[in-house]
Amino acid sequence: MKLRLPKTLTAVLLGGLLTLNVQAQTREVEDAFGNSVTIPASPERVITLSEIDLDTALTLGVTPIGTINGRGQAAPPRYLEGKLPAGIKVVGDLDNPNLEVLLELEPDLILTGPVKPEQLAILNEIAPTVTTFNWARPWQESMLRTAHVLNRDTEARAFLDRYKVRAAQARERLKDHQGETFSIVRWNPKGPSYMFKDAFSSTVVEDVGLVRPAHQQDPGHTHSMALSLESLELLDGDWLVIGTLATSGEAVEALQQAEETAAFRQLSAIQAKRFAAVDGSLWTSLGGPMAALQIIEDIESIVGKAEAEPVAKD
Repeated sequence: MKLRLPKTLTAVLLGGLLTLNVQAQTREVEDAFGNSVTIPASPERVITLSEIDLDTALTLGVTPIGTINGRGQAAPPRYLEGKLPAGIKVVGDLDNPNLEVLLELEPDLILTGPVKPEQLAILNEIAPTVTTFNWARPWQESMLRTAHVLNRDTEARAFLDRYKVRAAQARERLKDHQGETFSIVRWNPKGPSYMFKDAFSSTVVEDVGLVRPAHQQDPGHTHSMALSLESLELLDGDWLVIGTLATSGEAVEALQQAEETAAFRQLSAIQAKRFAAVDGSLWTSLGGPMAALQIIEDIESIVGKAEAEPVAKD
């Protein structure tokens, strides 16, 4: 997150906002790195600066006053389209919120992902700021932390119970496919990358009883280096999903060109029609509770394709 305090923001303006943000009652919470943060006892004007925070807040019944554009998008995350209440102000891009807009909204609480200490200090000058998650940690952990910050502990526990039931339902529906491999790929302008085994979507795949291919077991929450067309076999699995962050642009064009190559067409998942194009901003980014439910629905739809050839069993 690249934050610079604009010169147009005078000390008087900042001082006035800080006065507005003084709360009569506060409480202490712990952020994702074990730091204690003093926040309003009952925050009312919340800004979310990550997809996870926005997703979680909405799931818990909290409508933020401001949020960011989704990763690689010019609007909030696509998978939340139709679920965003009217009136939420977009405060900028994921890595570059507009500080002047943040100040104008007069938040009493900011929720964010990991940022540099100096950047966190700037956000804290605007409003108490809680870092809600750490990289490669389960989204459920982040949800419980955010829920505690928002006084929604009961709602979070209830949702996580429902999620366990939903995942169990999916495992039952996919009982004939348990243990089959599921390749998850993001196509970038420079070529394809597969997601690592600790990535958000990987954890949901495992929750429903599928596994990542043996050649996609790199530890971490991000993705591999871009592969050449000569290395496309590393994308293969019993099932294959490919997504791009944006719905148009260089990455989409690169994928369309690759689809015309013999190497792409020779992938076993492509030949067997066990392949689907997915929303890359959902499948190959960070996600929260609603994203997890959507991925389960996608998996059921993909693995349940009538025209797909069955996976050969040993």
